[in-house]
Amino acid sequence: MKTRGVPDFLLLFLTALIVGFGITMVLSSSSIFALTSFTSNGCDYCNGDELYFVKRQIRFLVLGIVGMLVAMNIPFSFYKRNFLLIATVSFFALLLVLVPGIGENIKGARSWFRIGSSNLQPAEFAKLGLILYLAAIISKKGDGIRKLKSGLMPPLLVTGLFFLLIVAQPDLGSAAILLGTGLIVMVCGGARLRYLIVIGGPVVALALAAYITVKQHALNRIHSYLDPWSDPLNTGYNIIQSWIAIAHGGLSGTGFGKSIQKYLYLPEAHTDFIFSIISEELGFIGASIFLLIYLLFLLRGIHICLRVKDTFASLVGIGIISMIALQAAINIGGVTGIIPLTGVPLPFISYGGSSLLVCLISTGILLNVSREVSRQKVDEQVTKTTYTV
Repeated sequence: MKTRGVPDFLLLFLTALIVGFGITMVLSSSSIFALTSFTSNGCDYCNGDELYFVKRQIRFLVLGIVGMLVAMNIPFSFYKRNFLLIATVSFFALLLVLVPGIGENIKGARSWFRIGSSNLQPAEFAKLGLILYLAAIISKKGDGIRKLKSGLMPPLLVTGLFFLLIVAQPDLGSAAILLGTGLIVMVCGGARLRYLIVIGGPVVALALAAYITVKQHALNRIHSYLDPWSDPLNTGYNIIQSWIAIAHGGLSGTGFGKSIQKYLYLPEAHTDFIFSIISEELGFIGASIFLLIYLLFLLRGIHICLRVKDTFASLVGIGIISMIALQAAINIGGVTGIIPLTGVPLPFISYGGSSLLVCLISTGILLNVSREVSRQKVDEQVTKTTYTV
């Protein structure tokens, strides 16, 4: 009977720290928006309850914790056996959400399933499904992944299909995260980078060109990125208000709960722009400490991936860390004006049930990988002791 290792408690502690901070910031950033529940600001469903969003986030947090504990404790062989089933369900969910009457169209994107009073975003779960698929296929192929036709093309085609289905919603931010994560897993699995560039580059360029040509709001985002002051009350409004929030925070911040921009000046303060509120209330020092904890979480995850001997487990861990890191970089890059706005949530922090659920379940799988590392150490010690005796 195989021994079961213990999970990495530092990673678990950092996760709890980040998630707890996220709930606190959702409370601070959403209270004014929820309290002023008028149809004019799109929050008539809040019924004037300033705790509306944080209550819903806590519900998803409880579900996410249960999911994380399950993902952490089931035998790791479960993921190896069922990777194809998980990926297939994720793929068909992306197809179904595009069907009118099944998928929910919100703000011009058909990206959600309506389940009771909540919305679930299949693109979030598809990222995890693709990670498991790629890790399994690449670990089975071994050095064969370096060959173009028999090795790289199958996983590359599957990644491309996932990518195009998410672009069709349209959700360019999630599509970029999924594609970037998939490419990182392939490169870490031994795929030749030049093949990925030569084949994937033109496909991505054509998809983006078609998306930008068809969707006017995509052009508006590019224009606002290049020169937000050319239209400060329309296309450039969001990023300008985000800059004002960050600048207002200064070095030490205005203090928790004392943001001015959350008083309906900054749209989506509790979702896309929550980092702007963090910077305003906690200042440069507080935001830097937050980013340092985030970085420690990612580095600890990388440390676990490098120590595990199982290729599948290592690639799954790399995919999860890449997914979270890319999403955080795209969110923070967008709200600071480094890259165009894409509307993706900040992992573990922003209000959003699907994102929080997937992040916690993914962390549970990463903790399961850490148990494999712990088990390896125990087995090595037992082998060493037996050999010595």
